[in-house]
Amino acid sequence: PAATGSRARLFIAIAVILLLLIPAIVAGIYWQQGASNRGEAESLLDLAEARLLSAEDALDQEDTTTARALLTEANEYVLQGEEILGRTPRSSDLLERIRSEQQTVMQITPLYGLTTPLATFAADATPQRVLVIDQDVYVLDTGRNEVLLYRLDANGETLAGEGQAVLRAGDVVNGVTVGSLVDVAWQVPVPGYEDKASLLLLDANNRVFRYNQVDGGTLVSFGEPSPWQRATQVEVFSDRLYVADEAANQIYRYAPGTYQEPPTPWFQPTTQVRLQGIEAMRIDGDIWLLFGDGKVVRYHAGEQVPFSLDDSIALAADPVDLYVSQAVNDPTLYLADAAEERVLFFNKETGDFLGQFQAAEGRPLAGLRSIFIDEARSSLFLLTDEALYVQRLPR
Repeated sequence: PAATGSRARLFIAIAVILLLLIPAIVAGIYWQQGASNRGEAESLLDLAEARLLSAEDALDQEDTTTARALLTEANEYVLQGEEILGRTPRSSDLLERIRSEQQTVMQITPLYGLTTPLATFAADATPQRVLVIDQDVYVLDTGRNEVLLYRLDANGETLAGEGQAVLRAGDVVNGVTVGSLVDVAWQVPVPGYEDKASLLLLDANNRVFRYNQVDGGTLVSFGEPSPWQRATQVEVFSDRLYVADEAANQIYRYAPGTYQEPPTPWFQPTTQVRLQGIEAMRIDGDIWLLFGDGKVVRYHAGEQVPFSLDDSIALAADPVDLYVSQAVNDPTLYLADAAEERVLFFNKETGDFLGQFQAAEGRPLAGLRSIFIDEARSSLFLLTDEALYVQRLPR
C-alpha cells in the first residue's frame, strides 16, 4: 500500500537527500581528481625548472653536451605537464626560456618566412616530393597519383597561378597506361639525343615517362628485357640516368640518352649492399642514400666509403628527404626530419653537425615530406602534407 503521513514524508526526504548528495559526491570526486592532476602537472613543471637551472649552470661551464641533454629533458617535462593541465602562464614561460637556450646549444636557426604558403593541398593529397627548375615547381602527389606543375613569379617567392596536373596514374601515354607514381627526376637536354629538358616520372610498373611543356607526356623506351625488379628511385647526374632497384639490391646506370643499351650495374661485385628502405637517393658525383632509420650511406665508384652523421644533437627520428649541395664552395648536406619538424644540415665531407632550421612559431612544418634548395636563388622549398613553403636560406 502507498505510504502516507510521516512515513511518506520520510521517503520523500530520503529521495531529495539522495538527489542532492549524488551531485555533491560526483563534484567532490572531480575536484579531487583535478587537484591530483594539478599536483602532478606542477611536479612536472618543478622538474622542468630544475633541469633548466642545471642546464644554465652547465652552459656557464661551457659544457654544451650536458646542457643540451638537460634542456631536452626540461622540454619533455613541460610538454607532459601541459598534456595534463593544458597551457599555463608558468609552462609558457618555461618553454620560452628553454627554447631560448636551445637555440644556442642546438644551433637552431628560426625560419620566419613560413607564414603564408605558396600552395595548399586537398585533404586526400599526399605530397611526396618537390623539384624546382628555374620558374617551374613540380610536386609529386602519391595520394592523388598526379604530378602538379606550378609557375613562380619573377621574384621566386609567389606563384603566378594555380597548379595543373601534367601526368596522372591512369593516363594512357604512347599506348601504355601510367601506373601508381613512385619518384621523379629532372633530365636536362642531352646533345644528340634529347633537345629538350624534361621531367622523368617512375611508376610502380617499372616504367619511366617523360614530360615537357612542348611534347607533353611520352614514354621512355628501354631495352628489353629490363633487369629491373622493383625500381623505387630515379636520379639524373651528369646526363646519366640512375635507377635504384631495392629488390635487386643494385643501382643501374644508363649512359646519356642511350636507354636502349643495357645499363651498367653501379655496385662492384664485392660490395655488400642492402637497399631495402631507401627514403631518398641523391648524387653529386658520389651516391648518397638516406634510409628510414636516419642513416646516410655514401658510395664512391661503386664502393661504400666511411661516413657517418654527427649524432650529438640526435639523428632524425623520421627522416623523409635528403638534399646534397651541388655547389663546389658549399659542402652541405640537408636532412628533413618529419618527427621533429626540422631540417638538419651537416658538412657532407666530415659529417659534422652545422645546425638546424625550425619554424619560428606555430607548426607549419607538421607533416614535413620533402625539401629542395634552389641554389641559384638561395631559397629553401619545404613540402608538407598540407602546403608548400619557400624561405630564403638564412645562412
